[in-house]
Amino acid sequence: MRGLRAQLTLWHAGLMALTLLALSGFTYALLIGVLHSRADAALHEFADTTARQIATTLYAGGSTPPPGTPRFLSNDLRSWGRYIQVVDTQGYVVEKSDGLNTHPLPVSADALRRGLAGETTFETVPGLGEHPVRIITTPVLMGRRVPYLVQAGTSLEGVEAALQRAGWILLVLTPTVFVMALVGGWLVVGRALRRVDDLRRTALEIQGTNLQRRIKHAGADDEIGRLAQAFDQMIARLDRSFQQVRQFSADASHELKTPLTAIRGEAEVVLMGNHTAEEYRQAIGSILESAERMSQVVESLLLLARADSGQNLVRREPVELGDVLLRAYESLEDLAARQHISVLIDEVEDLTVSGDPLWLNQILVNLISNAIKYTPEGGEVSVALRAAEGQAELTVRDTGIGIAPEHLPYIFDRFYRVDEGRARAAGGTGLGLSITRWAVEAHEGQIEVESEVGRGTLIRVRFPLATDGQFPQSDALPS
Repeated sequence: MRGLRAQLTLWHAGLMALTLLALSGFTYALLIGVLHSRADAALHEFADTTARQIATTLYAGGSTPPPGTPRFLSNDLRSWGRYIQVVDTQGYVVEKSDGLNTHPLPVSADALRRGLAGETTFETVPGLGEHPVRIITTPVLMGRRVPYLVQAGTSLEGVEAALQRAGWILLVLTPTVFVMALVGGWLVVGRALRRVDDLRRTALEIQGTNLQRRIKHAGADDEIGRLAQAFDQMIARLDRSFQQVRQFSADASHELKTPLTAIRGEAEVVLMGNHTAEEYRQAIGSILESAERMSQVVESLLLLARADSGQNLVRREPVELGDVLLRAYESLEDLAARQHISVLIDEVEDLTVSGDPLWLNQILVNLISNAIKYTPEGGEVSVALRAAEGQAELTVRDTGIGIAPEHLPYIFDRFYRVDEGRARAAGGTGLGLSITRWAVEAHEGQIEVESEVGRGTLIRVRFPLATDGQFPQSDALPS
C-alpha cells in the first residue's frame, strides 16, 4: 500500500512540478512582454508627439533658426525625465535635452537609414548608465521629406526592478506551492487508499466459516465504493455456493447413509442365526434394492457434477418433439395403469427442435412420471405440445396433491423434497427435477411451475424451434 501511495504521490508531484514550472515560465515571459510593450508604447507616443510638433514648427516658420539657438525643444521638453534629442539627416545632434549634455544618445546606422526611409526603430542600448536604455528613433515627416529625426530614450530601471520582484515572487511561490501540493497529495492519496487497506484487512479476515461478513461501505459512490460493493456481492455469491456445497454434502451423505444402513441391517440379521432359503432370498433382494438405490444416487450425482464442470453432454440434431412425447407416453403407460392414473394427450403439434433425443426423452419421462407419482388413484395427468410465441411449449398437468407456495422456489434444488416420507416411498432420489432443469437449460429452454395445494400442478417447458443451419455436430456423452 505504501508503495502505491508513494508512486501516486510521485506521479502527482512530477505533474505538479512540470505544471508549475511551465506556468511560472509563461507568467515571467508574459510579464516581460507586457512591461516592455507598455514602455515602448509610452516612448512611442512621446516621440511621435514631439516629431509632429517639430513638423508644425517647420511648416509655420518657413526658415531654419540660426545656429546655436534652441530650435525645437521647449524648456519642458529639455527638462523632461526621459532623454530626447533631434538629429539631422547626417546623424549630427541638432538639439538635445539637459540630461544628454554629457552623453548624447547614440545614432546607429540602421536607425538612421530606416528613419530617413520614414520608419520608426526601437533599440535597447546598454552602457549609458547603470541600467540599459530603451531608444526610439522616429522621423519628422514633411510630406515625403524627412529633414530631422527625433530620438527619445528612457531607462529600463523600472522594468528591470518589476521583473526582479516578479522573479523573486515566482522563485518563492513556485516551490512553496509545490511542497504544499506534494504534502496535500500525500495526505489525500493516503486517505483514499486507507479505504482500500480496510478492504484488504476485511478480505483477509473472511474465512470459509464467516462468509456472512461484509465490508458494508458507507462512503461516497466512487470507484472504491463500487469496488467494495462488488466485493460484497462476490462474497455473497461465494457464501451461497458454500452453503449449497455444505447442504449438498449433507444431503448426499444422508441419501447414501439410508441404503447403507439398510444393507448393514439386513446383513446383520442374516448373520445372527440360521434362516430358511426364502428368508435368505428376501434379505439378498432387500440388499440389492438398497444397492440399486445407491447406484441411482451416485449416477445422478456424477451426471450433475459433469454438468457443473461444463462438459458437453448434449448433442444437437433436428428432433420431432411430438415423436419423443409419444415414446415417453408409451413407456409410462404401465406405471400409470398400476396406480390407476389416466394419462391423456390433449394436443400434439408437429414441432421440430434442435437437441438431443435421449435427453429430451428423459425430460418428458421425468416430468410425466413425477406427475403420476404424486397424483392419487383415480387422478388424471394430461400432456400437450403446441407452438406458442415462436417456441415449442410442452405442458404437463396433473390433479395431484399440489405444492405449497413456500416450496415452489426450491423444488429444483438438489435433494429437496416437499414431503420427505412420500418421496422416499415413491422411490425418488431428490435429484430428478434438478437433472430435468439442467437438461432443459442445456437445450436453451425455460421451465416454469404453477401449483395449488389439493388441486394439482402445471409444469410448462419451452424450447426454441429449430431453424435451418442450426445443427453443428458435437461429441455427446451417453445419458
